[in-house]
Amino acid sequence: MRRVPSHIRKNILSGLLVLLPLGATYLILKFLFDIIDPPVRSLVDNFFGRQIPGVGVVAFFMLVYSAGFVGNYVIGRRFIALGHRIMDSIPFVRPIYRTARQTVEAFDLENWKERYSRVVLLDFPRDGVKSIGFVTASYLDELGKNMVAVYVPTTPVPTSGYLALVEEKSAVSTDLSVDEAMKIIVSGGVLTPSEIRSTI
Repeated sequence: MRRVPSHIRKNILSGLLVLLPLGATYLILKFLFDIIDPPVRSLVDNFFGRQIPGVGVVAFFMLVYSAGFVGNYVIGRRFIALGHRIMDSIPFVRPIYRTARQTVEAFDLENWKERYSRVVLLDFPRDGVKSIGFVTASYLDELGKNMVAVYVPTTPVPTSGYLALVEEKSAVSTDLSVDEAMKIIVSGGVLTPSEIRSTI
């Protein structure tokens, strides 16, 4: 019975960490939908002379898809970067916009999988303190030692972090997948598995 409060507390925290980003995303999408839907629906209904169900939903998804399509090209990325700078320059909007943007980027697991293939543990920020890191590159130093560049993300928003350049033997490979490591980081350690094994 003594473990019941701890168990409940753990699940509540895990639930909040899952629901809060989803709730923030829902509110942002609803806000955008409420802006797009009325004028589009009015324009289409007036054009056809009757109400067309689902017009606002279709227009919203077309807009989101078009934004993503444009963002995949260099010129689109430049415009998006300009948009980021504009939003970052508005004092009252900046913290809300940054939080929403970082939340979306943090849950883009496909992007993380493309960038990082190996999850490691290393002593960071000091000896005796283990941190989860993602290997981003390997190289030889001037003495011929095998070195690796390791990205150490922050919790609970892993889009910011630190770059550590260490000997490869100091970065202990683990059996964690990128997905599993991300769950641990975003949850603040709540979703840490009962065992993490070295693959050396």
